[in-house]
Amino acid sequence: MNGDDGGYQGVEQSIILKKGEVRMKSRRLGIWRKRYVLLFAPSSKGPTRFVKYADERGFKEEKQLSFFRMQDVTTVVRLSINDEQGITISLAGGEIRQFLCFDANEAEDWLQKLQTEAGKSDSLPIGLYRAYLIPNNFLNFDGECVVEVTADHVNVYEDVTKSRKVVGMKISCIRRYTSNPERRNNNLLIENGRSQEDVGESLLLFKSYQAEDIFKHLDRSAKRLRGSVSSANSSNGSYNPRQ
Repeated sequence: MNGDDGGYQGVEQSIILKKGEVRMKSRRLGIWRKRYVLLFAPSSKGPTRFVKYADERGFKEEKQLSFFRMQDVTTVVRLSINDEQGITISLAGGEIRQFLCFDANEAEDWLQKLQTEAGKSDSLPIGLYRAYLIPNNFLNFDGECVVEVTADHVNVYEDVTKSRKVVGMKISCIRRYTSNPERRNNNLLIENGRSQEDVGESLLLFKSYQAEDIFKHLDRSAKRLRGSVSSANSSNGSYNPRQ
């Protein structure tokens, strides 16, 4: 397995619904500041969300200033003080976000895209998680995918429709699985034993903002199948039956 991110850092470029420079009103001081904002579709990096950066360089360096999930948005309307170029976004709990575009056409495009995504839940059914499979020497597939954890299998599909399965792994044949939330690297590593039919002895590395959730679900299923798992191993985010 190579040491780079296998294209994971470029995921954002493929899931941008809208981006641009705006003047955004700060919540504490009420000052209008130039900011670079993006609307992202759901992916291994996160749910559908509106993200604010200081500038385009901040986006490229992944230095976000703030974000909110679009499923928490209650309304998106024209800004009353400037109804041609301004947008007001209301969030659950009463918080408000306001910004001004540099022309009316851009404001209209933002308004339509934000209204389309507002309040929409992008949560997947229980047991399904968005992930990114890092390129490897064991499968002829890498990139955005969906991981499914069941009572006895970990299945990987190309997308949420589950129409094309990449691989199915018996949990009883998984030698080791690890996740380290303390490092905040969103890694989930699965090591398969030789008896794993679809892929054999192999190492598969996934990236996902839900990596810890996948690990916990896999760990629960493994405990049921194997009877008992060392609580010490589980608590530090890893399982290895040979320990």
